[in-house]
Amino acid sequence: MDRLLNISDRSNAALHVLALVARSGEALTAAAAAERLGVSPSYLAKVLQPLARAGILSSTRGAQGGFALARDPGSISALEVLELLDGELPERECLFKTSVCPRGNCSLKELSDSVAASARRALEATTVAALAESF
Repeated sequence: MDRLLNISDRSNAALHVLALVARSGEALTAAAAAERLGVSPSYLAKVLQPLARAGILSSTRGAQGGFALARDPGSISALEVLELLDGELPERECLFKTSVCPRGNCSLKELSDSVAASARRALEATTVAALAESF
């Protein structure tokens, strides 16, 4: 079976940086955030660029520059970040790569749909502000 929730390294890093920036209340350089999270600064800078283009982060160049939240952290959901970076959450007809159930109806589809809906609701309800509180 598929994992219940598969969050990419890219989205994981982005959510952690957003929580870190929200917690600090000030702009952070990609290098400072990368050091704190134990990832490559160039990788992290590439992760943050789409967030800046989408208006979630603002970026300022220069010695006093860095990335800051461009929106209220309570208005940014984990789902928004995941879908921005990884695309829409996938819907599955069957948990196997090839259907094994007779008549084409997966016997676990109802359970799978329920788990997927619960995960989606949890990701929608989880904000960067909430993540920052527990950071």
